[in-house]
Amino acid sequence: MSQWKQIQQLEIRLLEQVDYLYDDNFPMDIRQGLASWIESQDWDTAVNDESMAGVLFTNLLTQLERVRSQEQNFLQRHNMKIIQQQLQLKYATNPAVMARVISTCLREERRILSSACMQEQGPLEKSLQNSVAFERQKNMDNRVGIIRGSVQLMDQAVKYIEDMQDDFDFRYKTLQSRESTDRNSDVMKQEVTRLQEMLNRLDFKRKEILSKMDVVIKEIDDLMTSQLNPELQDWKRRQQIAAIGGPLLTGLEQLQSWFTLTAQSLFQIKRQLDKLGELVVKVTYESDPIPLQKPQMEERVKYLIYHLIKSSFVVEKQPCMPTHPQKPLIIKTGVQFTTKVRLLVKLPEVDYQLKVKTTFDKDLPPGRVSRQFFILTNNTKVMDIEDYSNGCLSVEFRHLQLKEKKYINGTKGNEGLLSVTEELHSLSFEACFTVQGLTIDLETCSLPLVVISNVSQLPGGWASVMWYNLLTDEPRNLAFFGNPPRASWSQLSEVLSWQFSTFAGRGLNKEQLTMLGEKLFGQHASCSDYQVSWSKFSKENIPGKPFSFWMWLDSILELIKKHLLPVWNENYIMGFVSKEMERALLKDKEPGTFLLRFSESHLGGITFTWVEHGDNGEVKFNSVEPYTKNRLSALPFADIIRDYKVISDGVVPENPLKFLYPDIPKDEAFGRLYNSQPSKVHPYIPSTLIPISEMRSNASTTPRSCQSPEPPMTPGEFDMLNEHLCFDIDTHLSDKEPPTKMAQWQALLKLDSALQSRVCQLYERRFPKEIRHYLSTWIENQDWDSAAVDEHRARTCFQALLVFLEEQWYRSVQENNILQGPDFSRMKDDLLGHLQGEPLKLALILSECLKEEKQILASVSQPQSCNNSSMQQSWRELDDKVNELKRQTLETKKEIKTLEGLNEKLDYILMAWQNKVEEHTDMAQSQHIVDQECQKHAVFITQRKEIVLHQLVNILKQTEKVVATLTDVELPEWKRRQQLACIGSQDDTSLDHLDKWFSTVAEVLLGVCEQLKKLQDQNSKYSSTDPAFCLPTSIPEMEKFGLSLLIKLVTNALVVEKQPVMQKFPQRPLILKTGVQFSITVRFLANIPEFKCRFRVKPVFDKDVAEAKTVKGFRLFDFNRDDCKVLDEDTDGGLMAEFGHMSLKERKSRSKSSSANHLVVTEELHIIKFVTEFQYAGQTCNIEASSLPVVVISSTNQVPNAWASIMWWNMVSTSEPWDLSLFLNPPPLTWKQLSQVLSWQFLTVGKRGLDEIQLFMLRDKIMVGAAADDDDPDGTVFWSSFSKNENAWIWIDGILDLIKKHLVDLWRDGSIMGFVSRERTRLLLQEKQAGTFLIRFSESSRDGAVTFSWVDHSNDEPHVHAVQPYTKKELSVLPLPDIIYRYSLASQRSRNPLVYLYPDIPKDTAFGRYKSPETSEPSGDGYHRRIPSFISNDPTPPPSPPNEIHMMEMDNDLERSASLSELFSFIVDSPAPVVSWESQLDICPTLASLQTSSPENLFVDQFSFS
Repeated sequence: MSQWKQIQQLEIRLLEQVDYLYDDNFPMDIRQGLASWIESQDWDTAVNDESMAGVLFTNLLTQLERVRSQEQNFLQRHNMKIIQQQLQLKYATNPAVMARVISTCLREERRILSSACMQEQGPLEKSLQNSVAFERQKNMDNRVGIIRGSVQLMDQAVKYIEDMQDDFDFRYKTLQSRESTDRNSDVMKQEVTRLQEMLNRLDFKRKEILSKMDVVIKEIDDLMTSQLNPELQDWKRRQQIAAIGGPLLTGLEQLQSWFTLTAQSLFQIKRQLDKLGELVVKVTYESDPIPLQKPQMEERVKYLIYHLIKSSFVVEKQPCMPTHPQKPLIIKTGVQFTTKVRLLVKLPEVDYQLKVKTTFDKDLPPGRVSRQFFILTNNTKVMDIEDYSNGCLSVEFRHLQLKEKKYINGTKGNEGLLSVTEELHSLSFEACFTVQGLTIDLETCSLPLVVISNVSQLPGGWASVMWYNLLTDEPRNLAFFGNPPRASWSQLSEVLSWQFSTFAGRGLNKEQLTMLGEKLFGQHASCSDYQVSWSKFSKENIPGKPFSFWMWLDSILELIKKHLLPVWNENYIMGFVSKEMERALLKDKEPGTFLLRFSESHLGGITFTWVEHGDNGEVKFNSVEPYTKNRLSALPFADIIRDYKVISDGVVPENPLKFLYPDIPKDEAFGRLYNSQPSKVHPYIPSTLIPISEMRSNASTTPRSCQSPEPPMTPGEFDMLNEHLCFDIDTHLSDKEPPTKMAQWQALLKLDSALQSRVCQLYERRFPKEIRHYLSTWIENQDWDSAAVDEHRARTCFQALLVFLEEQWYRSVQENNILQGPDFSRMKDDLLGHLQGEPLKLALILSECLKEEKQILASVSQPQSCNNSSMQQSWRELDDKVNELKRQTLETKKEIKTLEGLNEKLDYILMAWQNKVEEHTDMAQSQHIVDQECQKHAVFITQRKEIVLHQLVNILKQTEKVVATLTDVELPEWKRRQQLACIGSQDDTSLDHLDKWFSTVAEVLLGVCEQLKKLQDQNSKYSSTDPAFCLPTSIPEMEKFGLSLLIKLVTNALVVEKQPVMQKFPQRPLILKTGVQFSITVRFLANIPEFKCRFRVKPVFDKDVAEAKTVKGFRLFDFNRDDCKVLDEDTDGGLMAEFGHMSLKERKSRSKSSSANHLVVTEELHIIKFVTEFQYAGQTCNIEASSLPVVVISSTNQVPNAWASIMWWNMVSTSEPWDLSLFLNPPPLTWKQLSQVLSWQFLTVGKRGLDEIQLFMLRDKIMVGAAADDDDPDGTVFWSSFSKNENAWIWIDGILDLIKKHLVDLWRDGSIMGFVSRERTRLLLQEKQAGTFLIRFSESSRDGAVTFSWVDHSNDEPHVHAVQPYTKKELSVLPLPDIIYRYSLASQRSRNPLVYLYPDIPKDTAFGRYKSPETSEPSGDGYHRRIPSFISNDPTPPPSPPNEIHMMEMDNDLERSASLSELFSFIVDSPAPVVSWESQLDICPTLASLQTSSPENLFVDQFSFS
């Protein structure tokens, strides 16, 4: 029964909870109409996968459209249309939000169903859902409404006072303006009296409004104190409970409404007080109440606003790793996590102004924790309005990441007090709120977090999170586990049940919880007030077991989630029952009755126990060794129960499992869960995977290890597997005899990065590359070619591979090498997750990959072209020059160091001798001799200086040549290779050589400048220098020259290493779609320590582009966000910055130009420039790097034309500056250029380029008229003929897409001839034996289609026939190899006319390994399985001579094809009894008349009664 049907059968109380889940964010109408489809999708995964969420969102709209079109009720159809439009508005830009909403609803439904299974609600859930809370919320709504109404009335009262005061002011000033002689008149006296009355009334109204304000302010104060703040605290408590699996968290929208209305009332009162202050300025009097009362009221209002706004800053979504969405508040270092904060007050004045900053462990007292962390990524974001909600102001941090601080002294601080999983941390959020003259510092923090460094710590961390949030509502008690409180069993049991409902879909009933209580504390389980300590729950081992209670329970949750979910949700697993209890339950049952329970002695194990009755009436109980996740990964649990056998004294009896407790027949319980894959047809006896147990009469003679179930495989398979392992493992691990030749994988590792990238593409999304690497020798020793066509051998190899991985894992455990060594356990899980049950597919993948590897190695061993050889030679010469420069620089550095030592020594001698002469006058006669010796040394030093200067001059001259070579030759050549690589060339675009050369030359230039400076310093410092020697005046010029070379080098050092590319189109870079993220990487080639973290690079779109002013309608774009990055070292040591989340938005206005020049969207070129500054020695220079020109599209259907522009431009343009207006007058290409790039496209997509024959046919297709003259093989191709008028490119692109999606294997193997005309096809086939066929692409299908033509002989004359082309739609139903094998003619259903692939390859040799295995066993309903086949009417040879035969190509007769399709669909859909195709021809004259001379392609399903 589906989940939604179960929901509909609940009682009213629970249905009200379900009703609360669905609102405008996800209407219940959709849940009702698409119930089955919604429950079948993986929404949990889509929450963290943007692309998957987008696909599900599109499919949801499609499903909704389908249901709407089938709806008969007009009103219901209209409502569904409105819902569809609302969903598109809300989630089109952020489908992951929709996935999160649906995932939450489904999870909460499961929790409600789980609670329905329990006899009563737990105390926590009762407290969160009592009727008092609902009454309190209604009262809150009333009070807020009354306050809001009172404030609105006060607004009117203030307006009335303002009008009254204006009237009074006018009369008073009029009275003052009269002459003094009139002031004693009666009229004047009456006017004064009237004014006095007005003033008295004004005074009364002022006092009245102030009194009302005072009442409302007190009411708001009371509301905040007595209700609003408690409601907020209640919501925060419910958030804690929801975080550990409790009821869905709701009520935040209601809270926001209360906060917003209250804040609006307070701000309105503040404005009213400001208005009263303005009135006082105009009119005041003695005992005026406003000046007396207004200041106090203003202070109270500001106080209330301050506390209201401060408390409205909340954490809406607690920190959570996307990889573990159901376990929030646990963060792993180095893994991204998300969190979200929200301001509950919604005021237009603060939109886009609040900047929120995150801080980890803010104000944490020293010594509180042993580890300290910091946020590695950007920790500041601006709040924004959410369009898909009710317009709340929030900000979501999606890419936060923690890193542990390193400790220089080797100690972390206060170690040993708490374990890692007990150490609590917090994440703080700060913002500054400014509005209407008020400044409020906002601050809030997350619930306490547990930071782990290894996934194995996740269970312990989750136990801490549960315990904390269960027992305290304090938001930041980080010392909680210093003395953790106890939990009552009634509280703990409820939370444990929530874990099962959250992770496994069904909670625990009262009996299961009672059994768990007995497991935890024995006889006290019946007492709900029994107190459980934290240590007993999570730290102490269960008596006699090497694990704690929680570790045991968590391993069971993991087992259910991964392997037992269907069985658990059907309530077939009793689960928590002791051995004594199970015997009491089974002893009175029928023989063969069994129950399922979790193992008490194994972590994450499940077992079954069945009852048997002996001949003497003795009751026997048998239990199998528990099945762990390793066993269940190889075989589903339901299949184990179905196929379980017991060997007793060599006899294999029937399956002992008959009835699931209490009396449910086994097949009735598990029938629909069996993995009922049909056996394959092979020339071997089929084998079935069955688990076996051996039962011996004498248990004492059986070793313990033999009492467990045998491996789930046949004895023959086990023997072969054992033979494989004994031989192959020894071969892999033995190192006694070195191999005679290098292993294939080791040879691949020595290739350059471009070829290694091709190897990576072989395994991408097909087979784990890690397994290929670590098991290379073992894999290369297997015969995968034979296994690819033999399922028995393939399954043996698959099992051997799994066992081998498990052996390596055990070896890692024994050698204590789990963390540092390869993760063989994960490799095995990946293999089982993707290829379990498909051993043939595994063998075929490895067979193909190994062959491709050999081809790559063979291509390397071929002699290189002259061009490549000369390039390698020039690289070696340049490398030698650079190394020589580095060596010379080091030598001069040593010389200058030596000079400094000589200067110091000579200077010391002179100074010391002078002092001695002054002290001892008798030594004066030796002065002359000493001076002569010192002078000789000074001359020597001077000569050495001249030599060093000469060396530095030579270094600068050589460096000048090297810099010119690098910037003017090597770098442009690399950019050209990158251009060609972008459009499919296999050229090496590695930057390793350039990076090394640029870095070394930069070091040389910096070293020369430093050495020149040292020479000057020595000359001015030491008095021993020869006065006659002065440094040449050219030294400053030398420094200036060296600096200019450095600036030239650095200015060219910034390059775009990876051109802009969207993730969805990795093989088509330089095409960007508005609103879609793309990535681009820049690299600084002069990678030396002095430049690290000195360059801040900013991307600019279309910087200084002249076309924006000269081309009419040129579109203008901006980045969606400013994204500057600092160049830093990556994992390979390169100085780079990756912009991974860039996207574009179009400006509303386009550029205006008087020019008539105009470009279409896909011909309009743009560039992205990256700018930074370089400062050195007081000089500043601007550095720029430009991407290759990009095409910006707004729809994916523009991709083919955009790619045509990219290819054309990159073939034509060879050097900077880039010509962005090239397509205003696009230059032509030679056919040689175009054919090369077209061949690259097929090589990229299908791993095989085009040969000369295929290119010749393409040339005739593209170059029409004179351009296709055979005398001009390098003829000219114009842009219009390629991509605009005839649009040959769209046809080619359709074929490329067809190959990529459906024909890649056949194209790679050369089975598809592809580009061959009909006339050429006839000439090739007519000389061949009957049944010879070839495969070619249709010339008339724009979107890509493939057909085959074959020859037969009648009356000794050859006749060539062709079938109607197969499009992508048909090939998605049945692969082309299956079509070829199942193709037949209508009158001869048993004869397939396709026998040999051209020229004479047997069909089985060419396509045998690609065809799908056929099934022969009948299905459960008594019918043979339906096999889709393609059938054609018999082709009738035309009466004309053979040389006038025309191809019978169906794509030229659309009308006839349509008639056939319509008529045949009527025949197939008819409810009449099944008749043969020949009889249909007899009774359908219309169809028979259409069967003239061409075979018609008809797609049917064969079926017959069993």
